[in-house]
Amino acid sequence: MGTIVNGANGGFKGKAGSVIGSSWKSINYIKGLYKKRSKPASELQMMQQEKFRTLMRFLLPINMFLKIGFGRKNTERLTPINAAFQFNLKQAITGTYPAYSLDYSKISISDGGLYGGGTVSVAHAAGELTFTWDPTANDTFETFGDDMVFVLAYHPEKDEFMSSPAPSTRASGEISFIISEHLQIGIVHTWMFLTNRSKTRVSKSVYLGEVLLN
Repeated sequence: MGTIVNGANGGFKGKAGSVIGSSWKSINYIKGLYKKRSKPASELQMMQQEKFRTLMRFLLPINMFLKIGFGRKNTERLTPINAAFQFNLKQAITGTYPAYSLDYSKISISDGGLYGGGTVSVAHAAGELTFTWDPTANDTFETFGDDMVFVLAYHPEKDEFMSSPAPSTRASGEISFIISEHLQIGIVHTWMFLTNRSKTRVSKSVYLGEVLLN
């Protein structure tokens, strides 16, 4: 049985006949009950489903980054992870069905107008990854020394992500973290992006490339 919200003219929650009422971010929705598919999915539908699985499998473990990097995108209609999915869908998936893969160089962890880290790089030595950037603040571009810097590394062979225990700041110019022992062989893909202190402004993420660990 459905429950009426905000009086007789409002939305409702729950099941009422052949429809279900729900709401998200103060927006009321009505949808029909799920009907069991009577015919197999078309090839186009299977292609879309496989693209969805391929990309979401990568994005879900880094949802905490996406909440920052895409947290200001169309917030009335999309969650950050869905905004990131839509942003990356056309540019990051490569290959042909059913063997889709990801072009890591085209994956974006964030998107925004904050000025980034200028000349950036990443290096590996003695079991550590070290990310560097230009520490200079710029009044013209409204960047400050306490802007926050987030770094991310992905080990595709192990299907694991790595990052620093806490973000650094623009003024620091670099950050390092120790790679877990079981991840110290192979390659990792690396990204970086910045936000202001309040996380209301964010830069575009930068793909820093592959790093050979062994």
